[in-house]
Amino acid sequence: MILLTNNAKFLDEERNLFVKKITLEFLEEDYIGVLKEARKLIHQGFELLTHPLYGSIKPNETLYRSLVLKEGKEVDVMSLNIIEDSINTATKFIENKSTPQWTNEIKEDFKLIDYDIISQTICRI
Repeated sequence: MILLTNNAKFLDEERNLFVKKITLEFLEEDYIGVLKEARKLIHQGFELLTHPLYGSIKPNETLYRSLVLKEGKEVDVMSLNIIEDSINTATKFIENKSTPQWTNEIKEDFKLIDYDIISQTICRI
């Protein structure tokens, strides 16, 4: 399994929670960049284990996105359809409504939300 993320909060935990269960790939990308990197992996045979638009926070409201994928042997058509639809949806949100200039405290809250959702998911996989 691989965790694709632009959330630096996972870097703090890399040695603890995930080192045995999952490979961490930290990206210096924006929200859409994470989705596009996931699409590249899906084309290489990976399968989505988490939905790219999870949670109730709209793509234009947060800066952080994390996805869990597992390696497969061929292109998973369902994962490919989901990531393509998610890229289109996120792009529409971001183009139509800019991301607010959040304070550092609010950015940390968004990191924590993303971290909590994904880490709880990983613990159950």
